[in-house]
Amino acid sequence: MIDFKDPLVKKFLYVIIALIILCPLGILLVWNYGDAWGEWDVNDVAEKVHADISGMEKLSGIWSYAILPDYDIPGWDDPVRASIGYIISAIVGVALCLGAFYGLTKVVYSNRT
Repeated sequence: MIDFKDPLVKKFLYVIIALIILCPLGILLVWNYGDAWGEWDVNDVAEKVHADISGMEKLSGIWSYAILPDYDIPGWDDPVRASIGYIISAIVGVALCLGAFYGLTKVVYSNRT
């Protein structure tokens, strides 16, 4: 079980909370200037690298069924709501990662007994 009084666990949680709160900065800093770095579609990547990316085009539809597409809630297009959408997306992502980690540790430690 996780000991929330452990100083290392507390530091870890503080860092995760700080990152969740700061995550909208990436989109807010470029709100009026286009996409954030790395948030390009296939055509933008083709322009930037000047190469054949036909393989990337085939795989570009793989993430079309995301829980929160574009890290946002559909229809929340102003900066304040987009920031809240990013924070919600970060919370969901952290919860999924922690849930997967918890499940994995249960499987690993149950096989040791």
